[in-house]
Amino acid sequence: MSVQTPRTSLRQGLRQAPKVNQPFIPDTTPARRSHMHGNQSPQPTHVTQAHSMSPAHPGSPQVAPESWEPKEHKVPMSTRDVWTPGNRPSLFSSVYDRGKTTRQADYYDPYFGLRFIDVPKSDHIYKRAHYGLQSGIPDEVDFALYHLVQISNQRGDKFKFEGFPLLADNLMEKAMEVSVLCTGVKWELQYDFRQTTDRINALNALHGTRDILDKIKMIPVTLPDDSLETHEFNHRLRNIKEATLIIRNMVLLPDNAFYIASCASGLLRDFLVIMLNIPDQPRLNELKNDALDIAEEVTRLMRTDPEDPLWISLLNCLDSPDRAHVVRALWALTHFSTELDEPEANRAMESIPKETLQQLYLLTLIDLDKDILSGALDFWYQYTLSRENIETMMEVFNFPTVFIPRMLALLTHEGRPSKRETVLQEEKVAPAPTEIPRVPPELLKDLMDISEPERSSRWLRCCFVEDAECEITQIALWQAYQSRFADPRVPGGGVLPAAEFIKNVSTTFTNAQAQVINGPGSSTRFIIKGIRPLETAYTFQGFPYIYCKWQDNTKPAKTCQRAFALPADLRNHVFSDHMDLKPTETPGQYNLENAETPVHTCQWDNCTKFRSSGPSANTAMVAGHVSSHLPEDRPADAEAPSSKRAVLQERIVRKWFYLDTPVSERGEPVGVAYKAALVLRNLARNLPNGIAPGFNGLSWKKAYFMSHRPKIVEVWDRNRSLRKELTELIMILEKEEYY
Repeated sequence: MSVQTPRTSLRQGLRQAPKVNQPFIPDTTPARRSHMHGNQSPQPTHVTQAHSMSPAHPGSPQVAPESWEPKEHKVPMSTRDVWTPGNRPSLFSSVYDRGKTTRQADYYDPYFGLRFIDVPKSDHIYKRAHYGLQSGIPDEVDFALYHLVQISNQRGDKFKFEGFPLLADNLMEKAMEVSVLCTGVKWELQYDFRQTTDRINALNALHGTRDILDKIKMIPVTLPDDSLETHEFNHRLRNIKEATLIIRNMVLLPDNAFYIASCASGLLRDFLVIMLNIPDQPRLNELKNDALDIAEEVTRLMRTDPEDPLWISLLNCLDSPDRAHVVRALWALTHFSTELDEPEANRAMESIPKETLQQLYLLTLIDLDKDILSGALDFWYQYTLSRENIETMMEVFNFPTVFIPRMLALLTHEGRPSKRETVLQEEKVAPAPTEIPRVPPELLKDLMDISEPERSSRWLRCCFVEDAECEITQIALWQAYQSRFADPRVPGGGVLPAAEFIKNVSTTFTNAQAQVINGPGSSTRFIIKGIRPLETAYTFQGFPYIYCKWQDNTKPAKTCQRAFALPADLRNHVFSDHMDLKPTETPGQYNLENAETPVHTCQWDNCTKFRSSGPSANTAMVAGHVSSHLPEDRPADAEAPSSKRAVLQERIVRKWFYLDTPVSERGEPVGVAYKAALVLRNLARNLPNGIAPGFNGLSWKKAYFMSHRPKIVEVWDRNRSLRKELTELIMILEKEEYY
């Protein structure tokens, strides 16, 4: 029978409950052991534990949970990092890949077994669409084509042919069912080159069918020209359009274009030839446009030759009445083999018919269609890179009078006019007046009849004008205002306070600003920036007062200085008050009979006319001379003159006018003019050497370009964007030493 160690309470063997919201910290100290004397091993102590709330021990002491205090226990612990697939996936990749045999599938190898084909693990919708298209079940095909159109449009950057085996083949095969609608014949695809393709509807899907154009001509078209369609016909045509659109969307990604052009080049050629030779009906026009878009993306990765059915089909599209077909065909022809490193990848350029060359030249005459014009020049740039091609052009075109003048005319196409100025002499204007003009009595009388603050505004407009380069001190302006309108008999002078007056200046002139200028040291200037005094006071209508400049030695001031608003008033004043002429009954006319004694002379502004000869009795002669000093009468509808300062020295500027070709963000020329310059450079570089027959012993370059050299230099001077290309052209021509 085991001996139990007495305990004061059964709760000593239980963990204490933590306080509310107090985290639990377990007691990790070693359990208490009873040590025996000697070498006896310690015996375990058996304690019968019961629940702290058990009624079997009513006398057990109760410990309140709130009185429990956690103890801090220090536990020695050592840790180490463990690498797992979650934090080190690269270390476990080989483990997961063990047992997997990777093999790159060549889906277009006729001997590659279907057991090796494995569809990548993609999203469910991708698999469903892929398998649905392969199944041939009508509902599944509709579902697949619908979703593939959406995927290729929205996820074109991620959706690639290489991840979905035979997808490109299935789409092209579906699109070529258009022949069933048009002729009732379905094309059969053969991937085994050992099989014969003598049947009219058999295609060599591996390498392409060289006689496909002959086969298309041998199959009669049974599709009527009317627009009546059955439901089945409309449904199949919609599927065909969707399949073509999917291919078109996918080849916009360079990876897809490279894949389909390299791995399915044979089927791709036949597919494009069939789509480009469908009947010209409006309901099939979308298919041909999509096929031309596909051709534009893939032909740059394909070889060609003069007998290539695809090349011939694209050339035939140039005769289409549809502008879109012509533009897309030009782009596809121009891009053929441009990204292949093989030197003879494009041998078709050498055998273009002369009639096609003439048609391509006519396309360069369409100035208003930028796309056709640009596409035609792209073709001419590619064509003129070969000397043999230029020799062919010499048989078709008259270079000096037809082809070269047209290229020179295109050098200014879409030129942007610009101007550059060089100032040789700056303009100098008269300095601003330093004195504020006095107010004539007539004007002062009109101003006194106006109440403030309108009176100060009218006075400012009559004596000042806005001028951004001038300024006046606030104290001088305030003193001038007070001296003219302050009345000592009225409290406050009857004028505005200084602060309100300065504020009214900015209200009167919108560009005038009160400023504080901190000068050197402690000096401070308060100015009004943006106004200047006028030379003379102006009327309310904006015309300057005309002052009398008659010298009267009998007066202390010597100069009359009376002001008049109208020239007629000044004339009457001079003739009546200074020359003592008698007016006649006709207004403005005076008695011009000779005086009994020589009393008439001219004293206008120190005039020296009669200074040596003395006064004259000839009244008419003296009056005529004095009239030459007086201003002419003002028309009733005359406009107010400008109050600008007089120009003492004119501004001399040398101007250059340019007509620059548009440039890209990197500053390189772009557009039709740039391509025309490159074509001219190719012509000058690749013209044959030797003497041109019929040109009096001149070389070919001299015979063709000599008469156009002034035009080239003129364009070089005006078109700064093309100076690099035109400089190269001129240097090529100068090497001939015919100047």
